[in-house]
Amino acid sequence: MATLTDVEIKKLLNEPSSVTMRPSYEGGNINTAIGFKCDNYLLEAAVLDHFRAVGLGATELYLVHGVNFDVVGVDTRLHTVLTLDDDVLLEVVPKIRETDTEMVFAVSATVQRDGAPKKAVTSKLRVLLRRDTTIDDPAPLPAELQRFVVDRLATAEPTELAATPVDDFAGAFHRGENTDTDPVLAEIIGDDNAVGWKWKVPYYYCHFTERMQMSGYLRQMEEAKHLFVASRGISIKRMLDERGWIPVVTQCKLRFTDETIMEENLYTVYTVESIFKDMLYTSRLDFYVVRDGKLVKTATGSITHGYCHKETPESEWQMAVFDDEVLRALRGE
Repeated sequence: MATLTDVEIKKLLNEPSSVTMRPSYEGGNINTAIGFKCDNYLLEAAVLDHFRAVGLGATELYLVHGVNFDVVGVDTRLHTVLTLDDDVLLEVVPKIRETDTEMVFAVSATVQRDGAPKKAVTSKLRVLLRRDTTIDDPAPLPAELQRFVVDRLATAEPTELAATPVDDFAGAFHRGENTDTDPVLAEIIGDDNAVGWKWKVPYYYCHFTERMQMSGYLRQMEEAKHLFVASRGISIKRMLDERGWIPVVTQCKLRFTDETIMEENLYTVYTVESIFKDMLYTSRLDFYVVRDGKLVKTATGSITHGYCHKETPESEWQMAVFDDEVLRALRGE
């Protein structure tokens, strides 16, 4: 076990780092453009690399120090499209004040375009080190890092719930676009311009044998858009086939408000909140579980979507203007 020096601690908490990576092939869903989910995967990987550079990789933190590395918040803006074979320069700048109890990192992704660097993605990631009680006799972290170690990532105040949850273990694996069969969803959504579904969180959305991780919520955020537009008659494939419209994201935020445990029933609700200049719309994402008959919000966030024209090169994509059909669908009319 290596002991961190004062220089290494200063480097972790105060000094920038950089690494060059390429996006995951998984993210090339439409043409060679990378979607927002895999953009955020790159940002998380860069922060993990920042920790590894001082000898505190996720494995060392877990097995030696008995803490889990957890990204608990992202606030990401997408400025230009990343593509599959881009060499992406990721720069991590700590933004940690002496009174902070979360580690905050500003992360930027830069690519070369026309022989010059261009900022593609900027974000702020929030990180906590969650104590893991399954590790016997862990070695203590340096005192300077103790303020970032927690027993729980977040704890939300439960709210009263009038509905009685339906105990349908098998059915909870299926996605739905309405609230006809689940009274809890019906109560959560009410008259909002929203869709939602219940599902049982699988192990491959989790980490450290227990909890849903940030990438799991990002995957849900992506799926929510897919289910929402399909339920409104403007599915992704239809817009691609008929109009050549490619869905794009300009901003996404997500923050843990509690913890979601593996195989809990998670209620995902996607609510359209605003439409801007008939070119962008912002939706809120809320995630809930039911514990002891009460509703607990485990995460919340937002995502801003639009469309680009497929015919133009990815480096020159132009935003599409929503027509009446799309506007009615987005408004739930």
